[in-house]
Amino acid sequence: MFRRFYYLLAAFFCFSFSVMAQTKSLKAVKAEHAPKLDGKLDDAAWQDAPAAGDFVINFPDYGKPASKPAEIKVVYDDEAIYIGAYLHDDPALIRKQLTERDKEEFKDADNFGVAFDTYKDKQNAFAFIVTSSNVQSDVRISSTIIQNDNGGNGGYDYNWDAVWDSRTSIVADGWIVEMKIPFSAIRFSKKDVQDWGLNFSRYIRRLNETSYWNPVNPKEDGFVNQFGSLTGLQNLTPPLRLSFLPYISTGYRTVPTNEGDINNFLHSGGMDVKYGINESFTLDMTLIPDFGQVQSDYVELNLTPFEQQFNENRPFRGYRAV
Repeated sequence: MFRRFYYLLAAFFCFSFSVMAQTKSLKAVKAEHAPKLDGKLDDAAWQDAPAAGDFVINFPDYGKPASKPAEIKVVYDDEAIYIGAYLHDDPALIRKQLTERDKEEFKDADNFGVAFDTYKDKQNAFAFIVTSSNVQSDVRISSTIIQNDNGGNGGYDYNWDAVWDSRTSIVADGWIVEMKIPFSAIRFSKKDVQDWGLNFSRYIRRLNETSYWNPVNPKEDGFVNQFGSLTGLQNLTPPLRLSFLPYISTGYRTVPTNEGDINNFLHSGGMDVKYGINESFTLDMTLIPDFGQVQSDYVELNLTPFEQQFNENRPFRGYRAV
């Protein structure tokens, strides 16, 4: 009897290890008509798409099945990739607090996320996270990002912003997420057939439980290298990456004099332009910069034999690799 129990226990551990060690794969389906983002998952595009599930806990008990089931589907068209997630739970217990966008404090509410390793280099990824109240966060993940004062936090850059859309809804047995991520928001290579690294995450606030579709072992170095695979992406064309950010500024100035006040209306404007040169470089330009708002150098009387030097205050920009 003891020997039979031992064999059963050994078989269970071998099965659990093999499940966690394997790399999961999900096939993306090209939709004839893009799904409408309304938090319902009743569009025809979702019906024939295969579902991903069987999340594995990352914290607090790594390796155990997630306490609540989830079904995730992925479809795409020529413009964007779409994520549909049905997250089962008791709707009365779902934490729905409003949180600040692009901050790690989004963990004050239940949330769902998707991350793409578009080059499948196991080092870089784009992550998109939505809370149960539809508060968005987008993160650029890179092994080259280090802790600094500009948003880099051990590989997670919350200063990176993308333009994408999402909808959530609370239903009788959980909550639903629909996400639309335009191809213009991410970067990928130009190939006829592509496979991307992929992972889904779920956080249940009241349980303080984080789980992933493809298991992420907290004791193993790296994060993106533990992704699953998204297959079936065909004939994707990287779009032109060009964006304009115009701005204007106005003001009113009055100067009292012995002959009366001198009144002036101030106005100026300009535009920031971003242009994707290739897969590795983005050109940032400022057109018609407003030097009227640039800090000027103080006038100082120099009676020394040494040359005066002032700090550079002009907001010029140039090439940068991202």
